[in-house]
Amino acid sequence: MNNKTIVVTGGSGFVAGWVIRDLLQHDYTVRASLRNMRKADRVTGSVTRGLPAEQATRLSFFTADLTSTDGWAAGMHGADAVMHVASPLGHGTESTAEMVRVARGGTLNVLQAAHDAGVTRVVMTSSQAASTAPTSVGDQLLDEEYWSPEDNPELDPYRRSKIAAEKAAWHFAREQGMELTTIMPGAIFGPILTPDQISSDSILLTMLRGQHLVPKVPMEITDVRDLATLHRLALSNPAAVGHRYLAADQLMTMPSVLATYRQAFPELHLHFVAAPNWTVRLMSRFVPSLRTLVPMLRRRYRHTTAAAQRDLSWTQHTPAETVLDAARSLMDAGLVK
Repeated sequence: MNNKTIVVTGGSGFVAGWVIRDLLQHDYTVRASLRNMRKADRVTGSVTRGLPAEQATRLSFFTADLTSTDGWAAGMHGADAVMHVASPLGHGTESTAEMVRVARGGTLNVLQAAHDAGVTRVVMTSSQAASTAPTSVGDQLLDEEYWSPEDNPELDPYRRSKIAAEKAAWHFAREQGMELTTIMPGAIFGPILTPDQISSDSILLTMLRGQHLVPKVPMEITDVRDLATLHRLALSNPAAVGHRYLAADQLMTMPSVLATYRQAFPELHLHFVAAPNWTVRLMSRFVPSLRTLVPMLRRRYRHTTAAAQRDLSWTQHTPAETVLDAARSLMDAGLVK
């Protein structure tokens, strides 16, 4: 029986839900943060569905918000480690400075509370955004040694906030002697645990509902289940301390996702056209959400997850398995109409 208690931040989130479920399945005790305790019953029901009672009852919650120091001390008391998964996504209207301030400040609030409680082990969800090159680098293979240049004009506020948060975490860990590991996923897809928390699966849902014009954007896909596993493997392996791990290196374009769906679900009668790049560039002048995609159209570099495979014996679902399992879960939830 595992007697370790792990604090998971952002307990109601898509990634955190799978992280919590995976930890419970491996007999950890989990204490998850929520901004609103009214979500506790819903989260409990979704992450413990089908688990034995002795695992399900090892989950509890506390109230805390990244933007405040309140609540974190009580949540960290007596914990053995922290999985810092929570991150502000914003609403698309925040400035870069505001996104960076909230992400960096929230990370430091969590780490300071952990340090004050005597918790030294932290696994943090960063992002492949923190290892993103300018498209001008061409056809290169990037590993964990690569840090996104802060002067890259192609970075949007969210990506810049992830870079700032991870750098702040590493600086704090060095200064305070904490044992930090960071995990850098790409485009996170996979089965949903609850219909009201679908996160980036919303991209897939739009396709399943009949998106007809699809940009030829390449995505390095991370299966949310594999991501949860990687967090746990990093937590349990001392060799992971002090390292960053990329969690995406398998490429799939948006048109190839839709082609996979068209073959797997003929009853949906999906028809689409791969949008020429010039069309996406033109439309981005009028559709703000497309602007972050424009640089990705020229992307040729790739990442490698060799370190996670070598150090932690990590394995992945194929991208096709991931997007198909995600689609089936969206259908089962009644979201595809």
